[in-house]
Amino acid sequence: MSATSATDVKVDDSVFFHNGDKQKIVCKSWGADSEPRALVFLSHGYAEHCHEPSYDTLARALVGIGCYVFSHDHVGHGMSEGRRAMVKSADVYVDDVLKHVDTERARFANKPVYLVGHSMGGLLVLIAAQRRPHDFAGLVLVAPLLGVDKDLDTWFSRALARVVGFILPGIPVGTLDQNLLSRDPEALRRFEDDPLRYHDSVCAGWGAAIIPALDTAVEQADQVELPFLIQHGTADKICDPEASKVFFDKVASKDKTMKTYPEAYHDLLCEIEDVRKQVLKDIVDWIATRVSPKPAPPPPTPPTPFSPVQH
Repeated sequence: MSATSATDVKVDDSVFFHNGDKQKIVCKSWGADSEPRALVFLSHGYAEHCHEPSYDTLARALVGIGCYVFSHDHVGHGMSEGRRAMVKSADVYVDDVLKHVDTERARFANKPVYLVGHSMGGLLVLIAAQRRPHDFAGLVLVAPLLGVDKDLDTWFSRALARVVGFILPGIPVGTLDQNLLSRDPEALRRFEDDPLRYHDSVCAGWGAAIIPALDTAVEQADQVELPFLIQHGTADKICDPEASKVFFDKVASKDKTMKTYPEAYHDLLCEIEDVRKQVLKDIVDWIATRVSPKPAPPPPTPPTPFSPVQH
């Protein structure tokens, strides 16, 4: 495959759409002048946004192997509209993902579509793939939200989140400790200084919306048959790496890969340099081996044999 240099990547962050609740969803895309061989949707995690440097780095690397990459800020995140880090149902997030995918797919007919999601974003693209099992060419889940730390994930905490989330959805039920995201001090400083990231408490209403969606997605693991890569840090204290292993074992796909990163924290794309470089390489290599190679040009037409003229 011929690579696209970083300077050749065309970035567009001027596009938006309105979701089913009439909320403005802000988008971003990365592409090249040449026709892409595949489309990749990037789904960011809770409290994040699609304009973060880590996603830009990943997107540019994917453009380099011939992909057109697109993303958006989930409702209530980044520059999109909606109450901050709140949602009435996980279906709102997933509906927006599928609407965006359908729009871009219509522009690039017959191109395979891959889904890449981090943390909550991984759960969302998994649900999207489960809804439409024949629409996607592959799925990459980066430290996905398939289970949380065992000390927090108890029947009591689940019941409390559902009850309180229904009655008082705005009640704070916890905080996201940013020190658990990465071992890279520079990344932690960047998170803290980023005005587009969500820095306040996790609300009961968000948990009440996400928990049932998570449970259903995990229960339906054996229905996942498309090519599948899952990545997790062994020291992740936010999304349980063991839950990823259990899910991986249940997945029915014959083309599935799980990669773990010793001692790595939750945000693998923002981890210390050697980890994040390996995570990035693993994603790009996995997709590259499955994207159809660039068609070879047709052989030149052979010259017409010379026929001597008879006089």
